[in-house]
Amino acid sequence: MIRTYGTDRRRFLAGALGMGVVATTGCGEMASDGSPEVASAARPYDGKLGLQLYTVRDAFEADYAATLTTLAEIGYKDCETAGFFEHNPTEVKALMNDLGLESNSGHVRIEQFQDSFGEAIETANTMGQTLMILPWIEESLRTPDSYREIADLLNQRGEEAKAAGKQVAYHNHDFEFFEIDGERGYDILLERADPELVKMELDMYWVAHADKDVVDVLSRAPGRFIASHIKDRAADGSMVAVGDGEIDFANILPKAAEMGMEHFYVEHDNPEEPFVSVQRSFTHLMG
Repeated sequence: MIRTYGTDRRRFLAGALGMGVVATTGCGEMASDGSPEVASAARPYDGKLGLQLYTVRDAFEADYAATLTTLAEIGYKDCETAGFFEHNPTEVKALMNDLGLESNSGHVRIEQFQDSFGEAIETANTMGQTLMILPWIEESLRTPDSYREIADLLNQRGEEAKAAGKQVAYHNHDFEFFEIDGERGYDILLERADPELVKMELDMYWVAHADKDVVDVLSRAPGRFIASHIKDRAADGSMVAVGDGEIDFANILPKAAEMGMEHFYVEHDNPEEPFVSVQRSFTHLMG
């Protein structure tokens, strides 16, 4: 599979990726000659669409140049980073500049928030990123007291980030919405973290997976949610390409923008065919 990310990228784009484009047009109509025709309905999204690079992490690790080139050819404009493996951020950023790609956001592991936040700020500076997002906490930290400690940590790092022209944020999964000892982690984070220093990146799949309404969650704190992961959920709970599930993005995305959301990133945690998935999602959202 790795060969499709490198020297064989052109063949891959003409083959499997092209099949993905045809598949995504299935929500439209068929022309009289049997070819797919784009649906006339308004697109769910018409802004600058980004991708969380975790979706294509194996390809990025194997050949970041071919991966970023493919994403730019699809039409993505903003790449949210999730680590660099052994690649040099300076070289990654130089290629992104050549391709017309931006990176406004990066995920920063909790260990970096705890012990090496200065280095994380330097990497963000190199990439031109303004958002520094905590993406995950391990199970042992999912207690009310730990959520309070994390909120305090994010407040502290938020002050440091602000001084460097950056913004700290927290990315959710479903577990923050589960009740533990009568409290919910997401409630603690929203209440204890300073709303100016700590914003939120809303993962729409995980909100739906926790049986919560995305618009209701956004409505709790308009202006607090600065970024999002656009991820779809099928009826059986599985994660699927955007447009293949049940989440009503055509309704959600405009409302999210009205409430102050600035950055929108497609993501899929474990797609079987990453580039087909990201092409399919892009076509559904952008036409």
